[in-house]
Amino acid sequence: MSKGHMIMLGGLIEMWGNGDDHHINGPHTKLSKTFWPSIKRSAGGHRIASHLREEGYDVEVLDFWPQWTRLQIIQFFQQRVREDTLVVGISVMFPFGNILADKEGSIKIKEMLQTIEYLKDIYPQITFIGGSQNLSAIIEYNLDYYVTGYAEHAVVELFKYFKREFNTLKIKQHVVNGKTIKVIDCQNDYPAFPMPNASVKYEDRDYIQPQEVLMIELARGCKFKCKFCNFPMLGVKDDYSRCGESLKEELLDNYNRWGTAHYTVSDETINDSPKKLAKHAKAIRELPFQPHLAGYVRADLLVNKPDTWEDIYDMGLRSHFYGLETFHQPAGKYIGKGMDPDKLKKGLLKVQDWFRDKEAGRGDYNCEIAMMLGLPEETKETFLNGLDWIKNNFPGYSTWVTTLYIAGDDQVQDLGNPSEFERTWKEEDVFREMSMKELTEQADAEKSNPISPYVEGQLFGRGQLKWAHDTMNIWEAYQILSEIINDPNSVRNQISGPSPFFYHRYLTLNKYTIDDIYNKKFGEDGFHQLSDKDVDNHVNFICEYIDKKLGRKKKVKRIHGYEPNLLP
Repeated sequence: MSKGHMIMLGGLIEMWGNGDDHHINGPHTKLSKTFWPSIKRSAGGHRIASHLREEGYDVEVLDFWPQWTRLQIIQFFQQRVREDTLVVGISVMFPFGNILADKEGSIKIKEMLQTIEYLKDIYPQITFIGGSQNLSAIIEYNLDYYVTGYAEHAVVELFKYFKREFNTLKIKQHVVNGKTIKVIDCQNDYPAFPMPNASVKYEDRDYIQPQEVLMIELARGCKFKCKFCNFPMLGVKDDYSRCGESLKEELLDNYNRWGTAHYTVSDETINDSPKKLAKHAKAIRELPFQPHLAGYVRADLLVNKPDTWEDIYDMGLRSHFYGLETFHQPAGKYIGKGMDPDKLKKGLLKVQDWFRDKEAGRGDYNCEIAMMLGLPEETKETFLNGLDWIKNNFPGYSTWVTTLYIAGDDQVQDLGNPSEFERTWKEEDVFREMSMKELTEQADAEKSNPISPYVEGQLFGRGQLKWAHDTMNIWEAYQILSEIINDPNSVRNQISGPSPFFYHRYLTLNKYTIDDIYNKKFGEDGFHQLSDKDVDNHVNFICEYIDKKLGRKKKVKRIHGYEPNLLP
């Protein structure tokens, strides 16, 4: 008999490009849709569900919930809610952000928020909670409690509190937009690190399919403290990595039960410790199959530690995301990434050659490089020079270009861990805040080069600091970004394969294989970028999942993959 019952709602909304029109998405866009429900599972939702089951609770996860209609949600709750149902949870990874600025996206978000209100009215006896790393990701929902950070320990105390058992729950009161809310601050009050057995155990009722790309955790926290980063655990000095046996058991269980072998790694920096890499490589070498991992890899560590490459390759970590940010050393030093650019470039070329060496029995390799516009000391010229080097030396690989983001004062309170820039920019005397008059004058002066609605929202809306420093300001950064995006020959628009973090878009429906990703370019042998038809097929995949969750034997008639919503 379980201690209590919980329903966990999880799901993402995918966004193409920067979530705007072609001015932002670029000429390579093959989709008419900007936003659509993701076929990626809820990583946090399944982790908390797994932990609570170990504590004796019965937790069922409802995945892909942005695709569910209100009628379907109500039908599911009518089937599942019991006398001992204590909680409905919502697991959220990202804030709604740009989705709210999109007409169709805002309609979908409004529908989701209204569905939660509808459920609260129908089930007043159930407590509704939301969980995310930052409060900003869940604040749009009207919930009873908001849980921020790694929540394994806190959620157990929360459940005891709901059952009126002895507990150590600490509830903080936050005022957001004039409303007082109840917040559980996990990072400070219930630190859940290290977590050597941070495994996820899926159930038959999750209906996992063989080609899905699941999330897996190898460690928590990051040893670095990049000034722009607001990840929750920075400057970690101890070993917060998974137990090797626990990792092997999770990978083997998923392979034996569902046939899955593809994973996105959730770690902030996978290669921060050679000892950790060796431990996990040893565990994975003992498996009867080869998993394929993708995730964040710190490039300067990779270059400096070639003795870790064998372990990285044997782990199946052959798809890397490099957050280089800049090749201009003064800018890199300022944020905490100051490796000599020439050494970094030469080292990355060696990495590329080593991983792609088929004669040595390797050959599997893909990467994405992230660059950040607007760092102090960076100029337009130095930044574009860096992009040119990537284009000439890493042709075809995804390159993500973004602008420096510093949350404004009214948003910092919603961040569980504001970045160093957000905490100290006023005292450091490097940044200053542009006035609305300055922004308006700059807009008037450049009417011949109009900005897109997305950029206009970023510049004149609330949310981020309108920063300026000696070599660039936020307006200039967005103008440079617009030039890069709208240049069909820019490195951003010359991609020939998917980003490591978007493999689920290509693999889940079994249309392509991991070998296609490693060995083919878009346009070759039937390998193509994501299309509207692919997205429709994603929707159908989710609809089949919904049919299974609702116990339907016959499919309901749908219009373009969507089932009509019959409730108001």
